[in-house]
Amino acid sequence: IYITFKRSSKLREPSGWSALDVNETNVTEARDGVGVIRYDLRELYHIHRVYEEKRRRIQSLRKTHPRRSKRLMEKYGRRERNRARDFLHKLTTGIVNELASLNYGIILEDLKGIKERVRRERARREVRRRLSKWDARTFQFMLAYKAAWAGLPVKFVNPAYSSKTCPV
Repeated sequence: IYITFKRSSKLREPSGWSALDVNETNVTEARDGVGVIRYDLRELYHIHRVYEEKRRRIQSLRKTHPRRSKRLMEKYGRRERNRARDFLHKLTTGIVNELASLNYGIILEDLKGIKERVRRERARREVRRRLSKWDARTFQFMLAYKAAWAGLPVKFVNPAYSSKTCPV
């Protein structure tokens, strides 16, 4: 099902707000008057995990069949990107359509540079691997531009201590 957005020329005044917190395996939404809603991202995490295993097997071919290895790495890298992007597009489209029908604005954490900060802190290999599979900024980017098309305002807040305080 393809849903098209009519590009809105002007932002509407929202009748309420919805705060979205992007985690590794879910997106948690706290909406005015409704409570907490969770969107499952385990399928997205599974996509990245499966292709990580495929890449590991293909890399073992690098010494004996370098051209084949390179071609397969490109193929499966492209396939992983496409599947992850498709999943995120469908999820963000559904969320924006629902919030547009309620005329709710969106509040997101400003996560710019979060992976670089963790990299600088010399995190363990497992943490870096998990973060490389985390599509938080892609999710936020897609949600923000689709919300702009629908005429919904998007606010980015400082993420400091946002997980310690209840958004409700």
